[in-house]
Amino acid sequence: MDTDHGPPESAAMTSPAPNPLPQLATEGERLGWIFNDRNLYRRKFMEPPPSPGDVPPELAETLERARSGMIKRVLISLGVGLGLAVLIGCCGGAATRGSDNARTLVLFLAGFSALAGVAGAIFAGLMPSLARKSLEEAQAKAEAEYAVAHASWDSRRQWHDQQQQLAVDALAEWSAASPSPGTRRIDIVGGTMYGWEAVLTVFGGSLLATRGRMVLADFTGEALSGELMLLAEATRRSVREVVLPAQLAEFDLVAGLEPGELVDGLVEAMHGDAGSGSRAERSQDALLLNEIAAILAPSLTMVRLLAALRLLGGRTSPMPVLTHDEEVRLGSLNPEEPRLRRIEAFLHPLEDMGSAPATTAAADLTCLVAESGGGRAQHELLKDLMVQWLGHQVRRDATPVGSLVLLGADEIDHRAIERLSTLCERRGIRLVLFFAHLRAESLQTIGGGEVALMRLGNHQEAAQAAEFVGRGHRFVLSELTRSLGGDETHTLADTVGESETKGGSKGERGSRHGLRRYTSTNWSKTRNWSQTESTATGTNWNDAASVQRVYEYAVEPRVLQDLPEYAMILVKSQGRGSVVQAVEVDPAIVTLPRVSMTPVEQQPLPDPDEAVVPATRHPSQVTVSQPSPLAATETAPPGWGSITDPPRQRPSNT
Repeated sequence: MDTDHGPPESAAMTSPAPNPLPQLATEGERLGWIFNDRNLYRRKFMEPPPSPGDVPPELAETLERARSGMIKRVLISLGVGLGLAVLIGCCGGAATRGSDNARTLVLFLAGFSALAGVAGAIFAGLMPSLARKSLEEAQAKAEAEYAVAHASWDSRRQWHDQQQQLAVDALAEWSAASPSPGTRRIDIVGGTMYGWEAVLTVFGGSLLATRGRMVLADFTGEALSGELMLLAEATRRSVREVVLPAQLAEFDLVAGLEPGELVDGLVEAMHGDAGSGSRAERSQDALLLNEIAAILAPSLTMVRLLAALRLLGGRTSPMPVLTHDEEVRLGSLNPEEPRLRRIEAFLHPLEDMGSAPATTAAADLTCLVAESGGGRAQHELLKDLMVQWLGHQVRRDATPVGSLVLLGADEIDHRAIERLSTLCERRGIRLVLFFAHLRAESLQTIGGGEVALMRLGNHQEAAQAAEFVGRGHRFVLSELTRSLGGDETHTLADTVGESETKGGSKGERGSRHGLRRYTSTNWSKTRNWSQTESTATGTNWNDAASVQRVYEYAVEPRVLQDLPEYAMILVKSQGRGSVVQAVEVDPAIVTLPRVSMTPVEQQPLPDPDEAVVPATRHPSQVTVSQPSPLAATETAPPGWGSITDPPRQRPSNT
């Protein structure tokens, strides 16, 4: 018998798994997914189990009485029966000596009495067995009734559990986390490069499917849009990636800009980080560049602008790109040499921009990636020009943009972000900003829309983010005092005293009859004795607890520092209040069962007394603020909505 099944099994093991990326490109905006613990909706079977039936207590009492008095009743029955038989036999035999019939009757009565006594003794001996049998029959009947009742109850319980399992299985375990309706801007703060790449894959795929054309600008230098481009290609969408400054010759960032827009962008790039002290230099540079742009318009390119700056500095350009009339008109300008050199130094790295433009059509996904190499001045200039180009793309109606994504928006001036945000708001474009840190510049920017917080390693940034989320009042046990003490005082005093006084006097006293001598003596003795004893005993005991209303963070800073790489905390509006949701952004979640690609409204949790897992709220969502409805005043002021008040007269203008 041939049992070789190797090839089919090997083919089954090596079959490639389906690509999960196209599953992310479904309609409906999703920042990630919210875990919904289905077990929180399980309800207990509230019917109590049946209790065993009660056996009549008199049966047990009867058995006890039968057991306790059995010997006594047996002896009494035998004694009475035999004694009565002897008595009848003796007395009847003496009385019936001459009559055989009477003697037979006496013998019958004596025998009957003896048998009756034996029968009574036997019955008294059988009474415990009969009582035990009655008790066992009653117990067996109660157990049978209990078994039937318990089987019926267990059947209802199993049916309830099956229904609960079916209801729980019908619930989604992962529901999509989407922005609130009417929100145009999303600020994502913190996180790692891997976390950002996951958000781009999940959120970017949903934006492509929902809003269409997307433009992405990556200022991180890490090229985080690779997986998103694979997703777009897998769903047959066109993709264009431009790496700057390596591809400056193929991509003109100033193409289509009006001269005033180009000058504003260049001046902002040169003086964006300077303080108010350089306002004069900013104005002078803008004036000079506007004068040059007016001469070179309408053919204003970076090569011609640099050629004009070199001509004004007394040098020639490598390529003759200016006309004779333009050179003559430029000669009428007399700018300062240091100013020309400084502006040329800023614009020199962009000389090749647009020299060999690519003739590709607008793609569904356009990714502008700023390389991390090169000088900081060139990077800043490219960054500001890219933001200027993005604003121009938003304003263009020929190729409408559905969503605009900026990675590494920390270093973009907040005024440029505000202008870009206003343009996107007016045109209904989704604007997504990624901030690596929550610092001074970012703090002036975030909050224009909904905010998603990812891992923030710095404790100060985490504290600022927690402060942004908000605080809430909570009642906590703030003090617990318990003291046990006692005191006892015992005093004993014993005093003994004695005193003795003795004195006298001696002298002579004269009189008419002559002198008379006299003597006097005084004596006294005092003795006192006393004893005093006092005892005092006291015990005191105190147990007190106080509850205090404190002000706590809705999300503690330590939580933001310890967030997983693929987790975020979304702060979104809900009505006139706000909620905080825990969101998972791992793209692999789409491969799990019970995943909803659209938001699912959370059902109310069962009462904790009925729930298998008691819970008072959904663990993945916390309400930060929920304003109370406005209360109507009991009495309205005169003239404010009162029907009985006469209408107010408008003042006459005549």
